[in-house]
Amino acid sequence: MRLPHDFVPPVPRTRTTVTSADGTRIAVEVHGPDGAPTVVLGHGWTCSAGFWGRVLHRLGDEVRAIVYDQRGHGRSEHVARSACTTDALVEDLEAVLVATVPDGERAVVAGHSMGAMALVALAGERPAVLRDKVCAALLASTGVGRLVDEARVVPHPSPLRAVAKAMTQRGMSDARLLTMLPRWGRRAAVSHITLSPAADRHERAYCTDVVLACPPHTRTGFARMLAGLDLGDHLAALHVPALVLCGTQDRLTPPRHSHRITAALPQSLGLVELPGIGHMTPVQSPDAVADAVRRLVRDHHVTAATVTS
Repeated sequence: MRLPHDFVPPVPRTRTTVTSADGTRIAVEVHGPDGAPTVVLGHGWTCSAGFWGRVLHRLGDEVRAIVYDQRGHGRSEHVARSACTTDALVEDLEAVLVATVPDGERAVVAGHSMGAMALVALAGERPAVLRDKVCAALLASTGVGRLVDEARVVPHPSPLRAVAKAMTQRGMSDARLLTMLPRWGRRAAVSHITLSPAADRHERAYCTDVVLACPPHTRTGFARMLAGLDLGDHLAALHVPALVLCGTQDRLTPPRHSHRITAALPQSLGLVELPGIGHMTPVQSPDAVADAVRRLVRDHHVTAATVTS
């Protein structure tokens, strides 16, 4: 299927690699002109830097956008399952921020799903990095715990709650299940999990291709991390203005997660709910996500001149 032009990520101005604390090489792209406000975009589980393509097209040259592939995803170095940890995501994000955010500037950081979890974890574990490199945050389609318990991938009436939970956990953690399905079954499963019924055929085709391109061992390694995730205590350390965004039809991280996060943030800017939208908000609602980034840049971006004045 030929996709509309905005599904094809713009060509980056530069590509580079940064090295994380454990030696893992993280692929980074820079979009937009030097001197524009820096925005760092972190993608979610099973995605890649290109996942932000529709948002990047809308932001254009308004910002200097840094997008990176999480370890094991896209062009970044593949790692063992044992290296798919929250601590590793923190170290990777720290390496990207230190390498790409100019001295004296503080960037807007937008994370989708696992990308937002990395930022929350960084706040709790690396407060100095947050203070020096981040001025504001967008937490899109995410959660900080109880991900398997509260996922709505499999509908579960009360009598079948335990069965549905077991099915969800197995589906998230066992990469072989997707590969065992026929091609049409894989596409139907990914579309059901990541998108809402309102998604069009291009959004469905794009998201299924992105997810299915993720290496199975990466999908499984981070699924195990997500199943045990508990970052609730880290939210209180996110001492920057933070906006939360979610789709009302998100099956992976239902809106209750976003409501709890919004209430717990020390500098909450509120919650943007997108009616009828699923988990992949940067793909299904790129205009809303780009507008949220613009709002944070307009109201909270810190330049070197601001710091010294």
